[in-house]
Amino acid sequence: MSAIVDHSPSLPASRAILVRSVGRAAVSTITAIRVWRRRMRQRRELLMLNVVELRDVSLSEADIDCEARKPFWQVIRLGGR
Repeated sequence: MSAIVDHSPSLPASRAILVRSVGRAAVSTITAIRVWRRRMRQRRELLMLNVVELRDVSLSEADIDCEARKPFWQVIRLGGR
């Protein structure tokens, strides 16, 4: 009977840790970009609300203007301050 031999190269432990760390960093970066894009879209949509819609969600035009001017990396904080 012949033995099954694994010829795939294995990474040293330190290299494997590095690969996992880079993978986690990539996932974190992609997640951050998605959050930022969502904030940009939400701010654009806020600017399109009319007076009646603003009143329905208890916001003023000043609230919307303040939020819309924020950079994409800042968290949206509306209502219930």
